[in-house]
Amino acid sequence: MPYSEIKTKIGNGKPAILSFGMSHCYSCIAMSKVFYQVIQEHPDLQIYSIDSQKDRMVSRDIYKLKEMPAQLFFDEKGEEVFRHTGAYRKPVLEVILKKYGLL
Repeated sequence: MPYSEIKTKIGNGKPAILSFGMSHCYSCIAMSKVFYQVIQEHPDLQIYSIDSQKDRMVSRDIYKLKEMPAQLFFDEKGEEVFRHTGAYRKPVLEVILKKYGLL
């Protein structure tokens, strides 16, 4: 899904997560697998994957990201509530989702 469509879903009354990565990055692939597991358990979560190579302008200019993988967490109003760079395991992600009221 192109970013032009994704950005309209941020702040639509539901929390959203943007996951930035690159197809040749091991940590990015690992993070994608974690998000896949989470979305299987919580299908109502809005999790969007953005390829930072294809959408360089989005990751660099809009969100000011310098390293991958990176995850941005938004509340239902579209306010960024948390940002993380790097990969982590599913239990840590679940703690973050609960802490910020995204689950």
